[in-house]
Amino acid sequence: MKIVNVNVHKHDMQLKAPWAIAGRVTKSVQNIFLEIQLSKDIKGVGSGAPSLGVTGENFTASYKRLQSMAEKIIGWDIENQNHILESLQSDLKDFPAARAAVDMALFDALAKSEKTPLLEQLGKVHESFPTSITIGVAPLKKTIEDAKNHLREGFTILKLKIGENVDEDIDKVFALSELSSEGPLIRVDANQGYSVEDLEKFYEKTRHLGLELIEQPLPRNQIKEMLNFPKELRDICVADESLHSPADAIQLTDKIKPFGIFNIKLMKCGGIYPALEIAKIAENENIKLMWGCMDESKISIAAALHAALASSATAYLDLDGHFDLKWDLVSGGYICENGIMTINNRPGLGVYNAV
Repeated sequence: MKIVNVNVHKHDMQLKAPWAIAGRVTKSVQNIFLEIQLSKDIKGVGSGAPSLGVTGENFTASYKRLQSMAEKIIGWDIENQNHILESLQSDLKDFPAARAAVDMALFDALAKSEKTPLLEQLGKVHESFPTSITIGVAPLKKTIEDAKNHLREGFTILKLKIGENVDEDIDKVFALSELSSEGPLIRVDANQGYSVEDLEKFYEKTRHLGLELIEQPLPRNQIKEMLNFPKELRDICVADESLHSPADAIQLTDKIKPFGIFNIKLMKCGGIYPALEIAKIAENENIKLMWGCMDESKISIAAALHAALASSATAYLDLDGHFDLKWDLVSGGYICENGIMTINNRPGLGVYNAV
């Protein structure tokens, strides 16, 4: 089945409220959208959220590069999906979010052409999984207020952004742990904001609270420093900014592993295809997987969910970026009830009403 048309467009997407992590505040995000039209009135959709801070991908450059390659794949047979992606690798080498948009549009179109959910083609391992909901960097009072709201919404796993002030972070974690009799599951994400001394202090003060994980505590290149920490700490630490590609995953699987958990984001690695390569490496090395996201459309969130539910190494979901958006171009993609995510069993990625 051949590609007869490709459409690339972009949209500024306002957030419901300003969003703060260690080092920056965001009020809106830009997403790129890609539509691949097949010869039998089948349309595959993909989206990308370039991140200059995480991958060095400039939004305007990524958008223009994706526009320039759109005509290149018209007339190509979608059955040769891997060949298309490999052919575009050189054109989009420095644009992982753009690659991800093409990748998921191809997966979506191919699954739609066979009238099956993508997960069925990838090989279902899990029916559903709970996602965490993220609380940005904020004063203690606002942090507690946001946490209570999320718990009322049915979420049971809270991910707290930390990394600017270790003493304040410790106070927040203690406060969150006391919100209910059983207490919510708590994850923290320092976004590279800690020093070695900060991490030592944070872990010593909070280790008895049973934190589920600590995401990217040190700067991405401080791998050797991570190796100096005890295994019990490294086992709950997550490689996020330190892990972009399958090659990175291989480098992080030495005999002494700096991280016990890999965070796969389609916008970092370039789509479902490389994400599943990383997942296979993790499976072989007994490393747990966390599937994360940027502030993204439901299109790419759905793509990540389909991939996550197809891996036996999947242990954590953090696919909440769409909750921050005031609006989206699509509906569907998945069902989320009380924080538990599952696909909606529509063909492809399961999204519809694409503009």
